Amino acid sequence: MNTPAYRRLLLVSAVVTFILIVSGSVVRIAGSGSGCADWPLCYGQIIPPPRPDSWIEFVHRLLALATSGFIVAVSLIAWRRRDSDPWVRRPPLLAPVLLLLQVLLGGIIVQFDSPELVKMFHLGMAMIILACLIIPSVALAVADEGHRMTDRTTSRVGGRAMAQARRYRQLVFGAAVVIFALILTGAGLATSVVQSGASITSAGGIASLLAASHRGALLLAIILFGAVLWTTWRTRRNDYVFLVVVGLAALLLLVQTGTSIAALALDANMTLSPVENTLSLSVWSTMVVLNVLALRRPIPPMVEVSLGVAARRASIRPTQPSLIADYISLTKPKVISLLLVTTLAAMFITDQGAPSLSLVFWTMLGGYLAAGGAGAINCAFDSDIDLYMGRTSRRPVPSGRISRRQAFWFGITLGLLAFVVLALFTTLLAAVLAMLGLIYYALLYTRWLKRSTWQNIVIGGGAGSIPPLVGWTAVTGTLTLPAILLFVIIFYWTPPHFWALALVKQKDYARAGVPMLPVVAGEAETRQQIWLYSLLMVSLSLLLTPLDAMGLVYLGAAALLGAIFLRDAWQVWRKGDQASIWRLYKYSLLYLALLFVAMVIDRLLLV
Repeated sequence: MNTPAYRRLLLVSAVVTFILIVSGSVVRIAGSGSGCADWPLCYGQIIPPPRPDSWIEFVHRLLALATSGFIVAVSLIAWRRRDSDPWVRRPPLLAPVLLLLQVLLGGIIVQFDSPELVKMFHLGMAMIILACLIIPSVALAVADEGHRMTDRTTSRVGGRAMAQARRYRQLVFGAAVVIFALILTGAGLATSVVQSGASITSAGGIASLLAASHRGALLLAIILFGAVLWTTWRTRRNDYVFLVVVGLAALLLLVQTGTSIAALALDANMTLSPVENTLSLSVWSTMVVLNVLALRRPIPPMVEVSLGVAARRASIRPTQPSLIADYISLTKPKVISLLLVTTLAAMFITDQGAPSLSLVFWTMLGGYLAAGGAGAINCAFDSDIDLYMGRTSRRPVPSGRISRRQAFWFGITLGLLAFVVLALFTTLLAAVLAMLGLIYYALLYTRWLKRSTWQNIVIGGGAGSIPPLVGWTAVTGTLTLPAILLFVIIFYWTPPHFWALALVKQKDYARAGVPMLPVVAGEAETRQQIWLYSLLMVSLSLLLTPLDAMGLVYLGAAALLGAIFLRDAWQVWRKGDQASIWRLYKYSLLYLALLFVAMVIDRLLLV
């Protein structure tokens, strides 16, 4: 199997293993491990009896079976490939050995009333198996990237830098070990408390010991991870791969800690434990990636400026806006204005009635900070692309007025502030969704989709569709079908809106190497896709009334606005001239704003 296919198999295997471990947390918290009293069958049958606990355990076993197949396949391929790199070959070969022990341990847990420490060992073994799948995948990616970095490195790495790198690896490894212990003690404590029915403060025995260990691990994790953040900034700030991974780990750790606190404060361990475990596993996976990077990725030179980039910057006419204006522009306020319209409208159309002014203020502030943080990180990551596009070349980062690392950390700071504001003054779900939107846009779309596939806008449209969910959950604390439909409407609005712009700016995208649909498939295919997506979007926008979420006022407005949109999209498909394309692009902005305004008017008239 070639290397790209092998890496994809490793990635899929890691994802399946991740899902299996999360399902195990559901079994652990719900106490469903005894739902099938025997093992590997369920009461002597392949299909379990119609009981919730039996089916929870049964689904977990099916996932375990699928995961086992992937792990065995990966190990066989690793054995046949015979890679000389031990970090690529040895972890997949270790995984099936650990899997066999894990299966036997799972049978013991089902057959006997195992103590909490055995279940924690079971979880720890699963996390190590997950690491065995992540390590070779990252090592293969770093090997390719490492060659490119080495080719362009202009200065040798001295002995002092090598010693610094060694200390950094030790620090990162220590932080990963502590976070491993933090996750295990947290999982054991949550299970013990839920199953005993006691609180953290009144629990005794093993729960008391786990609580003390968990607090100690948390304190040590905060200290070590703070050291990792500081050391990364001091020694690796020119390497944006490190900045992204460390920043993501910090964000996930913050959200996970907030979720744990909420679970304890609200006595909602049964509800939030799967979310908590998902976040914990995400932190662990990110720390595994960081350790591989620290071991394998070459030390970046402190100063590395491409002559082509320098020449391009020199060709940009200098401007002298204020520093404050530059930082504000990093947040992309024009883009945010439309996002806030959808957020605000969603707040007014819930069944809860009109929200208070204070709730509106804090939601808008948190929404702006989250979207602004995502925009600033986008500006940092896309500065190389922005240099070659007329509408973005004069932004603060490509023109050299603000450095990439300053823009990146400005965005991270805004994102953290957004989470705190939304979690404290609205709802935790709104804060989590806002962070999901930031990660979606800044990482999934900007760093991967935008540069790798013409479907970047199709899949990436989910990032811009999250703001109405934030507004909805800030008021209600829950997600319902009308809120999901708001998400879907914006999701299908995004492609025709951005493809219209891409048709006008396709030369810029081609020069920058961005595979937008007009660059990859041509103008005719793009115009046809605009028409098809416009049909889907308008059709979906009319469903709110049949679902009793909106009334006839909205239905009439949506039909009229949609008819104009379809007329413009039809002219783009049939004519394809610049005038019709520009008209659709400009109207699409007005369309979305007016559609959400119509929702608010409809709801106010119904009150």
